[in-house]
Amino acid sequence: GHGKCDCGKCTCDEGWFGEACQYPEVCDLTRKKSREMCRDPQGVICSNTGTCHCGRCMCENPDGDRLVYGKYCECDDRECIDEETGEICGGHGKCYCGNCYCEAGWHGDKCEFQCDISPWESKRRCTSPDSKICSNRGTCVCGECTCYDVDPTGDWGDIHGDTCECDEKNCQPVYDRYTDDFCSGHGQCNCGRCDCKEGWTGKKCEHHQSCHLSNEESITKCKGSSDLPCFGR
Repeated sequence: GHGKCDCGKCTCDEGWFGEACQYPEVCDLTRKKSREMCRDPQGVICSNTGTCHCGRCMCENPDGDRLVYGKYCECDDRECIDEETGEICGGHGKCYCGNCYCEAGWHGDKCEFQCDISPWESKRRCTSPDSKICSNRGTCVCGECTCYDVDPTGDWGDIHGDTCECDEKNCQPVYDRYTDDFCSGHGQCNCGRCDCKEGWTGKKCEHHQSCHLSNEESITKCKGSSDLPCFGR
C-alpha cells in the first residue's frame, strides 16, 4: 500500500523504501519498541541474520539473492546449497525455509543421493508386519527406516528394528525411558521380549528360579507313569 507495481518491481511512494516498500524512511517508534518488535520467539533480534528497522527486520542478502527471508529473517535457504555443485538442493528438490524437499528418487539433506529402487519397492521394504510404514515410528528413505529417538506419542524411546517394530518398553518392570533397568537386571531384552539368564524366570525375569530344571523338565519328572503331573493330585 506504499507504492506501485511495475513489471514485478515496486516503485515506492515518497517516504518509503524496500523491495516491497515496507520500510518507512522516518520511524515513529522508540528504539526499544522497534527492537521488541524485531525479536523472534527465542528473543533474538532478526535471528542474527538481519537488522531491525522501525520494528521490521531487514534480512541480509548482500548478493541480492533473497536467500534469507521471513518476518524475523528466520529462513535461510543458504542451508540448502550443495557445496559440491553450488545448486539449491543439488538441483533435485526445492528449498523451503532452509530445508530441502527432494524429488522422487532422491534423498539426503541436500538431495544429493539418488535412490536406485522404485518408490513402490522402497515402500514395500519399509512396511512393518502390521502394514504400517516404519511402524509409524520412523521415516522411510530409499527402502530403509530411520527410527525416531522417541515415539511420536512421547511414551517411550529405544525404538529399533528393520521397520522400527521393536522397543524395550515391555522389558522394564516400571517403564522409564531414562533408565536401563531391562529384564529386572537378569536377562537380555530382544524386541520387547526378555530372554532370562539361568536361574531366573518371568516375563521380565523378575522371579528367582530355585530349581535347576527347566519348566518342561520339571513337569516330565513329576508325571512319572501318569499323563498328569503328580497323578493329578
